[in-house]
Amino acid sequence: MALVKSGWLWRQSSILRRWKKNWFDLWLDGILVYYEDENRRQLEDSIHLKINCINIKAGYECIEGLPPEQSSRECMMMIYLRDGSKLALSADSADDAL
Repeated sequence: MALVKSGWLWRQSSILRRWKKNWFDLWLDGILVYYEDENRRQLEDSIHLKINCINIKAGYECIEGLPPEQSSRECMMMIYLRDGSKLALSADSADDAL
């Protein structure tokens, strides 16, 4: 399967709500995978977006939560999943968020 996009994003933890930087890969088949770092040795989690995602909000649509201190709201993305959970992400710039 082909890799569509990869790079660093901030991810908010679900329990303590802290922001942590992870390496993300988005694959053509809709699987979003994130790792501890760009070496891809330690898998943190994977989400099959085509099956599990019910909505994605970006930028100023993200009214829930706050972005990391170094980012603005226009760099945020919220991925809402079928199980009721959500994944809050933020890029370092608006260009990276696209």
